[in-house]
Amino acid sequence: MLALAFLLGFGAPDAAEHQTALASYKQHRFSEAVTHFTEALKTEQPGSPEYDESILLLGQSYYLDTKFKDAIPWLEKAIVVKSPTPEAAYMLGNAYIFTQQYEKSVNAFAQVFGVKADSAAAHVVTARMMLHQDADGEAAKQAERALALDPNIPEAHFLLGEVAILHADIDDAIRHLKKEIEINPSFAMAHYRLGDAYSRREMWDDAMAPLERSVWLNPNYSAPFILLGKGYLKRQELANAEGVLKHALKLDPQNTSAHYLLGQTYMQLGKTEDAKKEMARWRELKGSSP
Repeated sequence: MLALAFLLGFGAPDAAEHQTALASYKQHRFSEAVTHFTEALKTEQPGSPEYDESILLLGQSYYLDTKFKDAIPWLEKAIVVKSPTPEAAYMLGNAYIFTQQYEKSVNAFAQVFGVKADSAAAHVVTARMMLHQDADGEAAKQAERALALDPNIPEAHFLLGEVAILHADIDDAIRHLKKEIEINPSFAMAHYRLGDAYSRREMWDDAMAPLERSVWLNPNYSAPFILLGKGYLKRQELANAEGVLKHALKLDPQNTSAHYLLGQTYMQLGKTEDAKKEMARWRELKGSSP
């Protein structure tokens, strides 16, 4: 095998260089890792375990060093080795987004999530990843493509509703979120975001029912409880506001909005000492926020 490596133009594998590269990678010294993996690859035979590890970690080192264009060719190699890792395809999909190669990201995320690249599901998961990376315009395009392939695909309308809220297009957000709930009625986040959309218009009578449905579907997520508490406070249903805001703080004790709203509720209930404690905690947390 060693003789064959020489005939093919490879020297003896430099184990020390590979180990140095690994050490740099594990210590998050990614620029150094790039240098050492590049050197190691000069002597490693394609198809060997060392070579496969080097191309994977070289691509990941470039990615983690935010050199996304340089990462792409190595991550592309890494996802076609004998045992590709989902992490490599995930990084590759994001690298395509960061370099505005949006269509290529669909194939990468399809591999990550085990769906066909030409499926509606692939466009939905890509839209979600794009939204994570603030590429909301491209996310909307992917969600629309998913709906063109399957008008009843779950979460596509939800993603379009999310994008509409980001752009303060509340009418469009409400339309898409209602459609999502028709398709996917047990999706707690769609109910929450519909309540959120109504709240942005101060339409609290419309907001309360979807917010209540959201907390019934997912009683372990604080955000709809906080918004529900705000709605009860706005409607002067103070006992209900107190109850849901206290529950929200059990779920998320550091939440500044919940402390503030609970403090306001206590003030209106005449619980002066409790109100002072909540407002003091709100100021403390607000002061420690970045």
